[in-house]
Amino acid sequence: MPRRPTVPEPFSSRPFRVRDATSAGVPVDVLDGPRFRRPFQGVRIPSSVPDSLVTTCQAARLVLPREVAFSHETAVLLCELPVPAFDGDVDVIVPPGAVVPRLAGTDGHVGLDPATVIEFHGLPVVRPERTFVHLAATWRLDDLVVLGDAMLRRWTTPDRLHDEVAALTRRRGIVRAREALRLIRPEVDSPMETRLRLLIVDAGLPCPEVGVNVVDETGAWLARPDLSYPHLKIAIEYDGDHHRTDQRQWRRDRYRDEQLRDAGWIVIPLTADDVLRHPRRTIDRIRRYVQLRTGAPVDHGEIGVPSMRELRSP
Repeated sequence: MPRRPTVPEPFSSRPFRVRDATSAGVPVDVLDGPRFRRPFQGVRIPSSVPDSLVTTCQAARLVLPREVAFSHETAVLLCELPVPAFDGDVDVIVPPGAVVPRLAGTDGHVGLDPATVIEFHGLPVVRPERTFVHLAATWRLDDLVVLGDAMLRRWTTPDRLHDEVAALTRRRGIVRAREALRLIRPEVDSPMETRLRLLIVDAGLPCPEVGVNVVDETGAWLARPDLSYPHLKIAIEYDGDHHRTDQRQWRRDRYRDEQLRDAGWIVIPLTADDVLRHPRRTIDRIRRYVQLRTGAPVDHGEIGVPSMRELRSP
């Protein structure tokens, strides 16, 4: 049996250009064989390297112009933020006047401001605040709010996001971006919590508060509900799958609920099924408790939904 050719470094551990490998003596038939993936023309990735978006972008970088940055859905995913859908093509953006790359497996965009580029995973990526504005042109409002909530957990502040949108005028999608700002909240723990909050607001109920600490009459801390109407003593908890499968988490949740109920709170635990499959039933349930505590129908028009500017730090 013929001996398997040895592939030297760096061609066995990371993406590389075919011409560099052949110059180093790696046979073409080896490069075209099962030991390598072919993400783009003229580029190979060793099959032993895990298939990930970061690796794919590293491969694309080898054959893209230097002024290109990763943008749109690709930038969101690279920054480990939520995307409603991804078609698999890598989004790249060039400055105005530059030639948009025509590379199979990529989607090209124009309008890059080099001042908005950060380095992440060793790649040039459009920072999340500008990406938020880019995506406002095509994303649904609720998906944009989910993104904004997630950005406030790690990447930005209400001030910075507000200022980014305020500084950009006459741009496609800017109206939707401004609308999303009114609905974005800090300290949201997950995308499904955002979708639950939007479901409640869209139904005409008051916008619940996010992450408010509850204390008892002695000042001792009891809980921090995902969503709540503190003045009505109503807590709305979104329980993801880990709340059900993790026994310690499940016990903590039950103890929290008992503490709140002992303090006179109504606790409404909800799951993804309640939000996605049975939204009407869920809203009826929340509305019933709100009306029980207020004694009259209530809608968010009476109380008002605070804007991002109203949430800004003094």
